[in-house]
Amino acid sequence: MSTAAVASLLLADSRFPAGSYAHSLGLEQAVAEGLDVDGVPAFLGARLRLIATADATISVAARRAARDGSEDELAALDDEHAARCPSPVLRDISRRLGSQLLRSAATAWPAAPSIDRYRAASTSTPRPVALGVVGAAAGCSDVDVATVAIYDDAATVASAALKLLGMDPALTARWLADLVPEIAEAAREVAADPRPVAEQPPPAAIGVELAAGRHAVAEERLFVS
Repeated sequence: MSTAAVASLLLADSRFPAGSYAHSLGLEQAVAEGLDVDGVPAFLGARLRLIATADATISVAARRAARDGSEDELAALDDEHAARCPSPVLRDISRRLGSQLLRSAATAWPAAPSIDRYRAASTSTPRPVALGVVGAAAGCSDVDVATVAIYDDAATVASAALKLLGMDPALTARWLADLVPEIAEAAREVAADPRPVAEQPPPAAIGVELAAGRHAVAEERLFVS
């Protein structure tokens, strides 16, 4: 197994201290509004197609920019993420997750100055851009970074389902296994797309954006998002 593949496994591991354990990515609010166990697989699939794949395009572009030392391009991707994420709640969440990922990655890969440079230069550190920067530092390929981005989204939701719905962990593992072909295909397509991010489809989940605002003011909740 290559070094890049091992690094990808590390980044995709739920034990990597990137802060995702505190988030449900909209599942908690969906459950509060009536989503049951049977509806979670459809929720996972919708996020993959409408949100995670679009965010992965930013992560791949950020990996290339970080590899090339293009700080201007990374700054442009920060702005692009903000433009593609109209919900202030979701922008703030992404920035917090990105900051945590960078902090942990700077410790895991201390010989990668590109992480520290981006942390110092960026005023927003959205998670998709941060993941690309970390992927470049870890020696990951475009496909590796896209796969981690899309898989992590699904795994975060599946992990939250265990706490919210009190279910068999083997069932959530099956959900993720069922998504493997779609994750792999989406990652390959993202990595092969030659278009700049600005010409690619943005996230398209208005329901999740609206629900994030309701969740943010909920009096009782387990997760930040």
